[in-house]
Amino acid sequence: MRGATNGIIHHAGQSLLRDPALADELTVRPAYLPLVVVAVVVCAGVVAGRYLPIGATHWFTGGSLLWFAWLFAWRRRNERAACWLLLAALASTGAAWHGCRWSLFDSDELGAFASADPQPSAIRAVALASPRRVPAPQFDPLRAFTSGDRSRVLVRVTAVRAGENWIPASGRATLTVDGHLLDVAAGDELQIFAQLSDIRAPLNPGEFDFAQYARAERRLCLLSTDFPQCVTRVERGSPWSLARVIDNARVAGQRVLSEDLRSGQALGLALLLGERQRLDPEETREFFETGSVHILSISGLHVAILALGLFWVYRMGFVRRPIALAAIALVVVSYALVIDAEAPAVRAAVMVLAVCLALARARPVSTFNVLAAAALVVVAMNPADLFRAGPQLSFLAMGALAWIGPRLPRGYIADPLDRLIARTRPWPIRALRWLRLWTVNTVLLSAGVWLVTLPLVLWQFHLVSPVALVLTPVLAVPIFVALLSGFVLLVLGWLIWPLSGVVAWLCDFCMSAVQWMVSLADRAPGGHFWAPGPAWWWVVGFYALLIALVALRVRPPRRWVAGIAAGWIAVGFFAAQFEGPARDELECTFLSVGHGCAVVLELPDGGTLLYDAGQLGSPDAAARSISGYLWSRGRTKIDAVVISHADVDHYNALPELLRRFSVGAVYVSPVMFDETSAATTALRSAIDQAGVPLKVLWSGDRLRGAFGGAADCKIEVLHPPARGTLGSDNSNSVVLNVEFAGRRLLLPGDLESPGLDELLAESPLDCDVLLAPHHGSLQSDPPGFADWTSPELVVISGDRRSNRPEVFDAYTDRGAQVLNTSRAGAVSATIGKEGVRVRTQRGAPG
Repeated sequence: MRGATNGIIHHAGQSLLRDPALADELTVRPAYLPLVVVAVVVCAGVVAGRYLPIGATHWFTGGSLLWFAWLFAWRRRNERAACWLLLAALASTGAAWHGCRWSLFDSDELGAFASADPQPSAIRAVALASPRRVPAPQFDPLRAFTSGDRSRVLVRVTAVRAGENWIPASGRATLTVDGHLLDVAAGDELQIFAQLSDIRAPLNPGEFDFAQYARAERRLCLLSTDFPQCVTRVERGSPWSLARVIDNARVAGQRVLSEDLRSGQALGLALLLGERQRLDPEETREFFETGSVHILSISGLHVAILALGLFWVYRMGFVRRPIALAAIALVVVSYALVIDAEAPAVRAAVMVLAVCLALARARPVSTFNVLAAAALVVVAMNPADLFRAGPQLSFLAMGALAWIGPRLPRGYIADPLDRLIARTRPWPIRALRWLRLWTVNTVLLSAGVWLVTLPLVLWQFHLVSPVALVLTPVLAVPIFVALLSGFVLLVLGWLIWPLSGVVAWLCDFCMSAVQWMVSLADRAPGGHFWAPGPAWWWVVGFYALLIALVALRVRPPRRWVAGIAAGWIAVGFFAAQFEGPARDELECTFLSVGHGCAVVLELPDGGTLLYDAGQLGSPDAAARSISGYLWSRGRTKIDAVVISHADVDHYNALPELLRRFSVGAVYVSPVMFDETSAATTALRSAIDQAGVPLKVLWSGDRLRGAFGGAADCKIEVLHPPARGTLGSDNSNSVVLNVEFAGRRLLLPGDLESPGLDELLAESPLDCDVLLAPHHGSLQSDPPGFADWTSPELVVISGDRRSNRPEVFDAYTDRGAQVLNTSRAGAVSATIGKEGVRVRTQRGAPG
């Protein structure tokens, strides 16, 4: 999609350059690219600043010395030494700047006092923007708890109350309020009573790191409150401040789109103003799976289309060139500020400004030089953007377009006579020839960008979307028209009301068409699939080779290029075969999913068994945690899923996992579906739609032969009996006894009486690793169960509320080590001939 719509912009830009005056002024001279060298060196310095164990102070000191050395060499006219010293100084400056932004905070930074456990706090802060409304999620039977609308606002902290006194504080934080936070705008000083907590680092391997993402924006903590009344305005901000003017423009745009758009309102707010949270999660998922999710994020595409429309107006000659170019620059910069100046938008704005400056001064333009200038601006604004997927994809796609574009067929006829004959042909023939050329170029552009960005997308998002190759050319025109008409609506709709209705209808129609096409493409068989993705070193190597081929202007034979590509792909493929535990070991990982359960067994023969898959919160959140871990282990197939019982926090992630992984079979207890509910009906429907066999387990069954387990790994069902047990779902939990290398692992689900009493009536079962029944609840008789099992390691799969000291003491008094996934993160127990090795995501016992 990115390639196709940019293809339209590319062709339109070429038509602009057919103007002889513009063509003479914007002659591309790619041979001299000094800014590319500077950008590469600075970015290398930023990378060194992130990963080398050198503090920002040392980088700053070294950089200062290098700058003085460069000045000395330059004044002595030692050009070679001055050149190398300049590059080293630029790299050190990039590293120092990243260290300052990433590591240096004020001593009164509020985030330094935040912890994982929320603590009530009284805070004074300044709103940096108006609150953004987050609509309540639609009803989902697999979600245990429902929530209403929320408001989210970014604030700058000024003070915190300690006792009866207010003391100065600093820092930025995101404030989340249940309900609608009204009458708050940028610049307003607020008094907030809220829960203060830090931003959670990943608790499971393969999870997205929200803490690092927020730290890149210098946010180290979160504020949350249940009531809008806990936020009061102390003083109204100045109406003439730049932040207030930008905020008012954004709010006015939201009001225009909300009033004038109908069926495409949510998509219009997302595309034009970045209000992505207004979209239904199902619609967002469809855009993501079809490879067109980037159009929902404000990016360079939006700025480029706006600039293109303005350049078309400029060509009409209504105003003089200096005024027109200044107006284009002003509008583009203003729009970039209104949409929060994200890195892709800044990149596009800088490139538009460069073109305007080149036109004003009649100077030549090099696309790669301009792209490098944009990279320097982005790094100067926030060096941490270099490590984010959005900016990476934006610059990578633009670089691919800049390289592929000049090599596309132009349809230019060199012979003057043939050119004259072509111009005299009937207009339908000329239109068909132009359409054919445009289609070919659009497909080539989009395919090239798709192939170039595929390794990065696969590494970051584990998704391959072949349907994008077909969807892209189809979506290009409606997206282009929708954005262009949307901009006209935002700028002129409120001023010329007859124009508002026509433009709004056109924009609404195109938005609806885009939604329908994306929904249709998402249902196409084989349109997308999920995969583990390559290792980071493979991705870095791939792009290093690609950049070397382009930057060094190396032109090896095509068979050499194909051989190098095939060889590097083979290296990545064979390296992936070494992921996972050794063949003579059993690895059990208790994932941290809050109040819920998800246990992954990686068997000695390479098979995968998943015991439970759910949490009390969002089903999608649990599915992301489980998927991320499996992909980090190179897993694409789950051989068996065992659902312990019919509580939603033990299975609500399974429907989404069935979409992402190949599942061999799903095993349940005999009474799993005896009592129907909306949640169990949704689960059964998802299993049937996926075509996965559904099987029943009871005491005495063994799973080894069911899906090819290793001969020396025994998986036995201890409970429930075939007839079931009188009592709740918990008392009928499937209890698995896993034995390997003389060690025993016990998974009892949410077992409680009377099923617990039936199990304890059997002979004691000494085990090495135990999943604490019922998330460590007192109803699971911790003292009695500890006596019956005599465990060495006990894992509690729960949230912060499951840290009950009575349960902890019941197991530790009998010599067991107790870990809670809410604190330790994912807990992995590797069972081998040497014994049991335990490691946690946070590197220390919980």
